[in-house]
Amino acid sequence: MWKLIPIIVICLAIAFFSDRFSRKNERLTGYIYKEKFIWIIAVIAMALFAGLRIQYNDTGTYLNMYEATNADFDFSDIEWTFGGNFGFAIVNILLKSLGFTNNGFLMVFAIVTYSIYIWFIHKYSTDFLMSIFLFMCLVFTFPLAAIKQCIAVAFCLLAVDKAINKKWFWFVFWILIAETFHAYSIMYLIVPLMFFLPWQDKRTVMWIVLFFFAGILLRPMLGTLLETTESLGKDYTVEEFSGEGVNPFRLLVTLVPLVMSFILRKQINDPYYEYDRQDNICLNLSFLNGEIMFIALFGTANYFARLANYFYIFPVIALPRLFNMVKPNWRVPMKVVAIACYTMFLYYGNAINQPIDNELKHILLNEFRFFV
Repeated sequence: MWKLIPIIVICLAIAFFSDRFSRKNERLTGYIYKEKFIWIIAVIAMALFAGLRIQYNDTGTYLNMYEATNADFDFSDIEWTFGGNFGFAIVNILLKSLGFTNNGFLMVFAIVTYSIYIWFIHKYSTDFLMSIFLFMCLVFTFPLAAIKQCIAVAFCLLAVDKAINKKWFWFVFWILIAETFHAYSIMYLIVPLMFFLPWQDKRTVMWIVLFFFAGILLRPMLGTLLETTESLGKDYTVEEFSGEGVNPFRLLVTLVPLVMSFILRKQINDPYYEYDRQDNICLNLSFLNGEIMFIALFGTANYFARLANYFYIFPVIALPRLFNMVKPNWRVPMKVVAIACYTMFLYYGNAINQPIDNELKHILLNEFRFFV
């Protein structure tokens, strides 16, 4: 994973200086003042790393799709149906017609995706440096592979921002935009139901029980599940849904917010820690990330793990908030252990399980052209 180390170090350094020019309150429940511009440098670094790639995971598939896209503003072949991802097709046609190169296409999506991700984290994180560390460990490489899903998640984050501020028209608007890029964005319609205080409301246990039985009953419900995915424009076979389950190590990582918040449930309910609306939604959607991943343990890892990844941003924000609620004498040791564990997960995922250095290839910056 040597190819990842420079970008990780750069982004952590930027986050460090962003925090240095910001000021946290005494209770570590948020910022009194946040700097407004340094974080943008991290977006530029991430976008360059992603936009200059020529090979990694499904990058080749996306490039072949882009090369086959109609130019001259020809929209005749677009599938204007629910689940047809026509928003993604429209953008591709516009980019191709305007003369964007293959790497120009990748760069545009990288800029939009990482800009929204880091903006959202910067806005709602109570510890930007720790959040960026977790982002690099848990999220950073996924937009290099699943372009459609990740741009859809970015638009869904805009929807969550509107929901936090109770601007429901714009919440629905951004969900609909995301839906034109990836069908499963519709899951974000659950957001208005997730603003309750975790562990102080019966709904926390209700969701846990619901997903527990969903995992146990997965195989008997395969027929219904196949019909549902078909209605969303996605065709899967019984064999695909009967495949191996997700790596248990990956599941454990996604369950950390749920377990840690249970331990800290009294602090969450303590007015001293000022747990509010935005904290509720980020933590509850972090639970959802782990709960959906739990279903993937029983098979169909590719499908349910991808569904779970719709909510992979939220632990990046929720966990630092929880870390700072630990008693002061335990806080630093706990953070050291957390950093060590997530570093091990980063190493396992990118050096052992799927060695990224063998697959990831870039062009040089002086070889990059936005336009043909």
